[in-house]
Amino acid sequence: MRESGFDIQRVIELIADRKIEEAIQEGKFDDLPGKGKPLPLDEEWFAPPELRPAIRLLKSAGVLPDWLERAREIERLREDAMRLWRIAEREYPRACQLSAERFVEWREASWQGIVTLMQRVNSLILAYNCTAPANANPQIPFQIEAERERFYAQFEQE
Repeated sequence: MRESGFDIQRVIELIADRKIEEAIQEGKFDDLPGKGKPLPLDEEWFAPPELRPAIRLLKSAGVLPDWLERAREIERLREDAMRLWRIAEREYPRACQLSAERFVEWREASWQGIVTLMQRVNSLILAYNCTAPANANPQIPFQIEAERERFYAQFEQE
């Protein structure tokens, strides 16, 4: 409440900033472990401070918030889609030896496996982006039509 124009929260922030700056100048932070190295950021870092104790408790029990579970599932499915693409790349030279009809069947089956995973990823990304905290990085969905064009351009029968 700022009836008198006095903001106690701002005063506390200024005092804290001043104390931190004095400690830095006095070298009180110079011997901290990990000095000069990036901070290890885990899932808690993205959560609002008031939720971090609950996340630690859930994490120790082997349970994560839905949005973090989705993020892990998205990453796993992305890797699976790329794995199927690499399998198609390995099979491609042999598939080129097939008849035109069999080649088309192979290509369609390969694409179907990949696109199914991409569609699942995109639906999880929609749910993730709607439920993750505002300070979490948004996930970018697959551009399925562009990926399809790239797939068909890469896997033409020679």
